[in-house]
Amino acid sequence: MTARWGRPHKGRPYGDDNVPGRHAFRGSRGGVGDGKLDAAILATPASDARLGEIPLYDEPFWVAVPNAHPLALEDEIDLADVGLDELLLLADGHCLRDQVMSFCSDALPQEPRVSTQHTSLATILALVGAGAGVTLVPATSLSGGWVTDSGIALRREKSRTALRSVRMAYRRSFPRRLALERLADIVCAGLPDTVDPERR
Repeated sequence: MTARWGRPHKGRPYGDDNVPGRHAFRGSRGGVGDGKLDAAILATPASDARLGEIPLYDEPFWVAVPNAHPLALEDEIDLADVGLDELLLLADGHCLRDQVMSFCSDALPQEPRVSTQHTSLATILALVGAGAGVTLVPATSLSGGWVTDSGIALRREKSRTALRSVRMAYRRSFPRRLALERLADIVCAGLPDTVDPERR
């Protein structure tokens, strides 16, 4: 069994390969079910009867606003206070976009008017730093040099309901379940204190 995952690029939270889109997630699920992969870490349900899941952690989203934005003065940000026309998201069909939209749809009185759609989280964060809008970022992306001098203020989401469950999906017929359990322990042991691991 081979474990492989990418590290964030210096100065940016994710490269394009580190934030998979819709097709990458589908490929990971299919690869596990077809035996091409032993396991995959997903932030969306496996939805495949051939696969089992090991819960890893609940990951909250933080709100990223320009330093000069009025909300940057708050310790926590209520999503209802985010302007309907200033939310920056990834492209349609991307799981991260869908997750953020679900949080905002629950908090906002009407559908947010998304001003731009981009395929790279790094591009969106550059726009936030330039004062072009607001976005939500997963807690595990908060470490790294990109946070310093980026022009971005990061604040907790006030309701604590903007979060996603991350799990390890594996093929039910895979014979080395104990190895997967150990890998899950290693992943959770390396998590920052901004997430809530299922395993300790």
